[in-house]
Amino acid sequence: VAAGFEHSIANMYFIPMGILVKEKDSAVEAAALAPGRLDNVTWDGFLLDNLLPVTIGNIIGGGVFVGMSYLSAYLMPSKGEAST
Repeated sequence: VAAGFEHSIANMYFIPMGILVKEKDSAVEAAALAPGRLDNVTWDGFLLDNLLPVTIGNIIGGGVFVGMSYLSAYLMPSKGEAST
């Protein structure tokens, strides 16, 4: 998240919090946002346009990267190991 990549679990907190806080004029003013700037941040947009594709990407990416890490760590013989 700190590097700017999408993470479904983090988005489950940050985006709903933004949706709830956007109704508070003091929060929008404190963030120095122009009025109406957050009108397109909605629950439908969050669920369909963000959470669903990000979750699918996290599942695929995690499965590939974690799977490849375990494959290289445990199943592939090291250079010093004799093959049988």
